[in-house]
Amino acid sequence: MSGAGLLTLDLNNVALGTSAALLVTPDGRYLVQKRDQIPEISMPDRWCLFGGQIEENESSEEALRRELMEEIEFSPGEMTFFTQMAFDAVYSDGGSRRRWYFEASIDPEIIPDLVLHEGADFGLFTIKELFSMASEFVPYDLAVLHLHVMTR
Repeated sequence: MSGAGLLTLDLNNVALGTSAALLVTPDGRYLVQKRDQIPEISMPDRWCLFGGQIEENESSEEALRRELMEEIEFSPGEMTFFTQMAFDAVYSDGGSRRRWYFEASIDPEIIPDLVLHEGADFGLFTIKELFSMASEFVPYDLAVLHLHVMTR
């Protein structure tokens, strides 16, 4: 099969860049967010990783630190780059997307003190619980969670 007709994604010219956090407790659970049930947003009412859009003149890590403060008033210590994903958003406007993923540790004892400013809810789940919620999860974030578990 030839590559005729296949489109290539220009990673330097994406329509939207975002960052997301793999917030992991020492015992391997993940803190995730439930998106608002607003029809105008992408993937409403689904579980996802915390994060958001990268603003102009902001690095992917800076954007994620800002988003975590805005969303749950959390300032992680060390964050480690994990992976990135690039794709065409055929499910919405067809524009290209690039998403950076960082891992950060979170102490489960501070979770009750987090203040949710964006999203409908958040929760701490094992990977088995997250996989059981697959139909309710943003697919690309779930794929990266799966990859993360496989490499731990």
